[in-house]
Amino acid sequence: GGPQLYAQRLLRLRELREQRERAAATCRERVAARRRGGEERRARAGAEWAAFQARKKAVAVVSLGRRLGGREAAAKAVDRIQAGERDKEERVREARVENLKLKHEIQNLETILKAQGEQVEGQHFMDFELMKKENQKHSEKIDDLSDEILKLKKKVSNTVHILSQFREKLEFVEAENQGRRAELLDMETVLSQKRDILTKTKQARDRLRRNNLKLQQKRGLLGNETLLRDFEEKVDTVELLTQRLETLKCHHAGLILTCRGIQKKIKQANS
Repeated sequence: GGPQLYAQRLLRLRELREQRERAAATCRERVAARRRGGEERRARAGAEWAAFQARKKAVAVVSLGRRLGGREAAAKAVDRIQAGERDKEERVREARVENLKLKHEIQNLETILKAQGEQVEGQHFMDFELMKKENQKHSEKIDDLSDEILKLKKKVSNTVHILSQFREKLEFVEAENQGRRAELLDMETVLSQKRDILTKTKQARDRLRRNNLKLQQKRGLLGNETLLRDFEEKVDTVELLTQRLETLKCHHAGLILTCRGIQKKIKQANS
């Protein structure tokens, strides 16, 4: 069942991990051993190279001392020569190490390419079929895009035509607006003149009103028929009321006399 298969796979995974760890440990031990061996060989080679250089220097100093006039000058010349040799040897050593690294990389690449060669040959046909299908899809998309482009071109053409019509209308309206602006400027000029005239007229009217008010205050009722007529009516009314008041006073006096006579008669009757 599923759990047993999972347990088997898990056990196999653990075994593979243990094998990988053992192989890695073995590789590390081999690398360490080779590194120690390389360091030992490098030390022996360095010692032998130093001894060889010392012997070569001794022979060269003796050989050059006769021509250069002494051991000191010969030793300096040999030191310069050996310094150049050391530089060359160092460059050669670096080039050899780089060459070994490149060879190792080439071997790894050849191994990888060889391992992938069979897969590549088997995948060529599949890749070709996939490319054909993708090419077909791209062709269909291109056809669809071509139709869309034609539609867009028609829309753009219609839009350009409409814009040209709007541009013509706009130019016509701008020309009309220009004429109306000129008319408006003329009207504003006339209006400004009339406004100035109106202001002056109002100022003159106010002066006349003030002068008229002063004259009315000075002349009183003269010249104002309405006020004169009203004044006459009020005078007549006052005269009538005065006459009536006199009549009422006389009547009141008569009433008082009558009341007194009645009071006397009452007193006489009571006595």
